[in-house]
Amino acid sequence: MAVSCWKAVCRAQPTCCVACVVYCQRTLGANFAMSDTTLRYLETLRILPRHPRKATAAEIHRDLESAGFSIDRRSVERDLHRLSEQFPISCEEGVRPVGWYWLQGADGLMAPGLSTQEALELDLVARYLKPLVPASSWTSLEPRLANARATLRTLSGAPLARWRQRVTVVLDTPPLTAPNQSPEVVDAVQEALLHQRQITVEYQAVDSETAEPRVLHPMALIHQGPVAYLVAMVWDYDDLRLLALHRMSKPKVLNDRARDKKDFDLDRYIREQQGLGFPTGKNIRLKLRVSWWLKRMLEERRLSDDQVIKASGGEDEAIVTATVAESERLVWWLRSHGEGVEVLAPKSLRNRLAAEYANLADTYSAE
Repeated sequence: MAVSCWKAVCRAQPTCCVACVVYCQRTLGANFAMSDTTLRYLETLRILPRHPRKATAAEIHRDLESAGFSIDRRSVERDLHRLSEQFPISCEEGVRPVGWYWLQGADGLMAPGLSTQEALELDLVARYLKPLVPASSWTSLEPRLANARATLRTLSGAPLARWRQRVTVVLDTPPLTAPNQSPEVVDAVQEALLHQRQITVEYQAVDSETAEPRVLHPMALIHQGPVAYLVAMVWDYDDLRLLALHRMSKPKVLNDRARDKKDFDLDRYIREQQGLGFPTGKNIRLKLRVSWWLKRMLEERRLSDDQVIKASGGEDEAIVTATVAESERLVWWLRSHGEGVEVLAPKSLRNRLAAEYANLADTYSAE
């Protein structure tokens, strides 16, 4: 049955998932004898957690409804008792509310396919977390991702399947296109980092017209929006460099083990990278005079938990004070609001922006 029902999915697994069963049932009609009750049983078996975790009948009922099954809670309880006669699932009757689970040692017995919730989770992983997953692991995920897409497509009427069409992420960044990153570079960098191997690349620095060969000792991978940076030691030097993957070409993972820094701490390193707008680890007491529209925005999206907004002498202005992390990203944010914000403190930040704006005025006044 697996090969003849839905080949695009079934070739990747030995048994049919619920999506395949539904597809076959709709396509073959009476020639495919799989009742709604059987489908519900399969979904229930998938929902049940492994011991010592438990799920109440009310939780299972909620998940079944989310998956598109119309059933009352009492019927769910009857289903669970029927299934417990055929499968190693159980509950603790003396505890309220009663929790159901797969018995310890029953890990090898799993209902085939994916539940709608699992399909949604995998689909969200594919949409938003792919850059963070090693390429080798992603390859092994592909059959399950295909299964997830098929499940959501076939069970499109289920509430959870509709969720992905109603929720998305919009980046709060300038409209810049992502740089071209070679898939070969990404795969090689991930492999070298994962197995602590040296890697050779041709690297073209931002201030150079040509690419030069480099031997890298990978330490960490940082994603800043659509741009990925490799933290690495170059050649035999011990200082850490931040290298953009989109400036790399001709990668080759070596068998030689990469050198390591015993005291390397990724969080500390990020705090020290002001050039990328990362926080420095220092806090400042920021005091701003802001326009009425920026005041309204900061009432909804606060700068910090201790932010205070007070009336100013001007009718359309307000004074905002907040403790914030010192960073270049903060400076970029202040610049982006132009005349809508004036830095009153700290004095060093005010003087820096004043000098920049003076130079900018000279630039724009020049003919």
